[in-house]
Parts: sequence; structure tokens; C-alpha cells
Amino acid sequence: MPKKRTLAQEAEAVAVLLQKLVRLKAANENGFAHCVTCGVFKHWKELQGGHFISRVHKSTKLLEENVHPQCQGCNAFRMKDSLTVLEYRAFMVDMYGEDEVQKIEQLARQTKKFTRTELADIKADLKAQIKKHEDRLRGY
Repeated sequence: MPKKRTLAQEAEAVAVLLQKLVRLKAANENGFAHCVTCGVFKHWKELQGGHFISRVHKSTKLLEENVHPQCQGCNAFRMKDSLTVLEYRAFMVDMYGEDEVQKIEQLARQTKKFTRTELADIKADLKAQIKKHEDRLRGY
């Protein structure tokens, strides 16, 4: 019998789905989207789901408004650079407004423990949304 995943492993699997969804949602009809920090235009499969607030903060890890398409360079390497962080924050303010960005920043300071049921519900919702956007890109 396979070993049951830990809650942390389940949350990580859900995070992967969320990152896929935000890239799909941002993609145009040809499957291309922009990196929110440097603006490079790539196929959604070549982009990553970059977190504005680091994934280590559980309360914002699965918040869709905290995850947006980023190229690997910005997400993996440049997010340690204060200029890239400021570029991401500027994008967030343009997208959601200063008040909402501050709410997300405050939320990151709170603790959050997801239940297995919450994660299962989020996972099912994300899978349905992913299917809808994959169908959109296939022209169905």
C-alpha cells in the first residue's frame, strides 16, 4: 500500500498546480505570456509560477494573487536582487492596488495550517480551472 503523503507534501502538490494555473491564465491564445518582473515573452511552459511573497510563508503560498508568471532567471536567481523584488511589487501594486498588496504582505506574517480537506478542495478547484484553460489554448 502506498504511503500517505504528509500535509506538507500535499500542500506542495497543490502549489505546483497553482503555479501551472497562473501561467495558463496569463497565456494568450498562442500560449505565450510575459514575465511580470522583466517582461520577457515566452511560452507558458517555459515560465515559472513566481511568488511575490516567498513560498516559505504558508499563509500566502497558495494564494493565487501571490503567484504570477516569471522567467526562470527572475524567479530562481534575481528574486534575491532588491531591484527585482521592487519590480515585482510595482507589478503587484499596478495589478491589485497598494491596499491589497499591503494586505498580502500582512497575511504573510500570519500562520496558516491547511487541513487535508482544505487542500483536497483547493486541488480539485485548481484541476478544473487548469482543464478549462488547457481547453481554451487547444481551441475547444
